[in-house]
Amino acid sequence: MIEIIKPVRYGILIGLLCFIIGIGWAFWLTLGHDRIHETLQRKMPRTLQIVPAPGQTQKMEGDSTHKEDMSHNKSEGWFKISPAGEQKAHFKGIYDNPLMEISHRRLTRGHLHAMGLGIVTIVISLILAFTSATYRIKTIASILSGIGGIIYPVAWVVMGYRTPTLGPDGAEASVTTIAGPGVALITLGILTAIAFLLKDIFAKK
Repeated sequence: MIEIIKPVRYGILIGLLCFIIGIGWAFWLTLGHDRIHETLQRKMPRTLQIVPAPGQTQKMEGDSTHKEDMSHNKSEGWFKISPAGEQKAHFKGIYDNPLMEISHRRLTRGHLHAMGLGIVTIVISLILAFTSATYRIKTIASILSGIGGIIYPVAWVVMGYRTPTLGPDGAEASVTTIAGPGVALITLGILTAIAFLLKDIFAKK
C-alpha cells in the first residue's frame, strides 16, 4: 500500500495543506472580521454616489474620479455604476456598501475553494496512484494539481482585497494571471487522471 501511495504522496500532502489553509482562513474571516472590514474600508475611494432603487436611499463613500463601470451578477452581488454614478441594479446584502458586500463574498469564496480543491487534489492523487501511469507522471500530475488548488483560492482572496479599490471588474481582471494558471493546473491533473483511468478500463477489457 505504501508503494502505491508513494508516487502521489506530495499531492496528497498539498491537498491536506489546502484544507489547513481553508480552515485557517475561515477562522480569520470570523475572528478577524472587524480588522478585515477596516482594511477594506480604507481601500474604498472617498466619494462615489450611488442612486438607489426606487423607494430607497443609499450612499457609498468613494472617489469622485472613480468612473469604472461594474457589471451585475446576482451570484456575486455585483451591481452596475455608470460614469455618472447611477446604480443600475438592486442590491441586497448585510453591508451598507455594495462593494464591501462583494469583497467579503469573494474573501469567503477563498475559503470554500481551498477546501473544495483540497478534496479534488486528494481524489486526483488517489486515482492516479491506482492507474498504470508511470511513477513520474503520477508525481508530477498530483503535485501540479495541488499547486493549482492553492493558487486558485489565493486569487479569490487577492480579488476580494482589491475590489474596493479597483471595482468588481477591475479586481477580477487584475488576478487573471493568478487564477488562470491555477485553473489550468487543476484541469491538467483532472484530465490526466481521467485519461489513465479510461485507458486502464478499456485495456482490461
